[in-house]
Amino acid sequence: MIRYLLQLLARHKVRTFFVLVAIFGYSLLNGVSLAFLSPLLKVLFSGGQALAVPGAHSSLLDRLSRWIAGIPPMEAVQRLAVAIVVLFFFKSLFAYLQRFLTVMLQERIARDLRNELYEKVLQFPVSRVEQASTGEWVARFLSDVNQVKNTITNGLFEMVKEGSNALMYLIIALLASWRLTLFAFLVVPVFSYLIVLIGRRIRKRSKRVQDRMAELGKHLAETLEAIRTVKGFGMEPLEARRFRSRTRAFYRALKRREFLRALGSPLTEFLSSLAAALILLYGARLIFVDHALTPDRFFVFLAGALSLMAPFKRISNANAILQHGLGAGVRLLEILRSQERETSGTREFPGLRREIVFDRVSFAYRPDRPVLSEVSFTLKKGQKIALVGPSGAGKTTIADLLLGFYPPTSGRILVDGVDLREYDLRSYRKHVALVPQTVLLFSGTVRENIAYARPEASPEEVEQAARQARAHEFIRQLPQGYDTHLGERATALSGGEKQRIALARAILRGAEIVVLDEVTSHLDPKTDAEIQETLWAFLENRTALIIAHRLSTVERADQILVIHEGRIACRGTHAELLKTCDLYRDFYALQQGA
Repeated sequence: MIRYLLQLLARHKVRTFFVLVAIFGYSLLNGVSLAFLSPLLKVLFSGGQALAVPGAHSSLLDRLSRWIAGIPPMEAVQRLAVAIVVLFFFKSLFAYLQRFLTVMLQERIARDLRNELYEKVLQFPVSRVEQASTGEWVARFLSDVNQVKNTITNGLFEMVKEGSNALMYLIIALLASWRLTLFAFLVVPVFSYLIVLIGRRIRKRSKRVQDRMAELGKHLAETLEAIRTVKGFGMEPLEARRFRSRTRAFYRALKRREFLRALGSPLTEFLSSLAAALILLYGARLIFVDHALTPDRFFVFLAGALSLMAPFKRISNANAILQHGLGAGVRLLEILRSQERETSGTREFPGLRREIVFDRVSFAYRPDRPVLSEVSFTLKKGQKIALVGPSGAGKTTIADLLLGFYPPTSGRILVDGVDLREYDLRSYRKHVALVPQTVLLFSGTVRENIAYARPEASPEEVEQAARQARAHEFIRQLPQGYDTHLGERATALSGGEKQRIALARAILRGAEIVVLDEVTSHLDPKTDAEIQETLWAFLENRTALIIAHRLSTVERADQILVIHEGRIACRGTHAELLKTCDLYRDFYALQQGA
């Protein structure tokens, strides 16, 4: 996962480079600001006179000391004051650039990551998308991507920043006293071991938190989508109990993770204070017993060493954030690295010339539950075939197979003698218009929803399609007419109104193959009668597969297939089936009230 984060950064090399320049520039000035302690202390406590330093060597500290040597103390302080103001101006500038550039980089990465995820999901077959609930997909696009984004800025870059700060503090400490620095490093392995140990546990528990959050989102989405069913059956107490159970599981997982995250910072702070006490004792010995260190250098070392503790503490926090984000990243990689794609050939579909043949087609969503068994029929160009039968018989599955949403488990679907799997499905579907059983409209305007089938259509063409679908009148009565925003799930429209907009979309598509799945199921008898003429006028010279429970919709079909338990029980025209098919006759009698 770390490698993938680096790959994300590599896509934005220039921005990443400037972020790193800002980070390292800030860290460099951090170290230099500490180095000014030595000459300042000399001026304040020894009048600027050089103090004897055993084993003195040419370093930043010595050069700063020589810069103020031999001048009056007040002038030396003035020099140092100006230098400090200039130093902190550039330090603040680098801090601003670091923050601004990092935020811009993380947001670009989040944008690209969501785009890549979205395009990947669109490439999945319908079965793969439907395996997860809407809540789970939303959690991955929003929550998981935010976690990865946070990992880059508050995890990865924070560790780079604090690591470079630690390096500068270490250099200052070495220049002040290598002996004290070596002694201080005896405690580093303890920090490292504890940080790594806690980090591993946090990563494991963070993934568990993400899983529990996904379950929570899934349950919430399902309940909200089925709110009418919940209330209709009076199941609010049951759903509340189920939701409490999931929030309890999420809380427990979160509590276990936060226990470790909360432990990391105080433990590091305690060990830091213990190390500082030991360093103080050893430094006093070097000054007062061994005479190997001057007081001003001891203070510089102490400032560097104590400053060194803060980056380690922040690295511990950043590591916890990093591990937390890696759990979300793993979930995203499961999608991004999936090789599963919609099965599609490479052959361009030129348009239907002769016929579509279902040749002994069988299908099962699960091996132990077949939905279709040995279904065979021929849909000739310009012909209208209707599918009728009880719910769950397999009618919609036949339509899904015709659209290429699923490949047959066995058998073939031949389009002009060519297996459908050999065609490029996108080119094939350009010749198909679909009105699904469950109409889902987008949150844009009415005009945008109708024109979804053909975005380049003119306003006049959109209105004409709406008139043919008997939708124009109710659209005109909406607050802004065709420019009315429908909002999420278009809850302001009735089921029949949604169905007519979906039908207008199919009419505007103007495709030669049409699949109508219960297109009049939500219409009242009057509107149903009105739309029949329009519907059949639209279907003239088109090839159509019509699924309907209302037999009035299919009476004019060239052939009617009665589907029962995944098989074709009867076939023929409306008049023929009334004479020869008991199942069809029973359907007809029920609808006629006989």
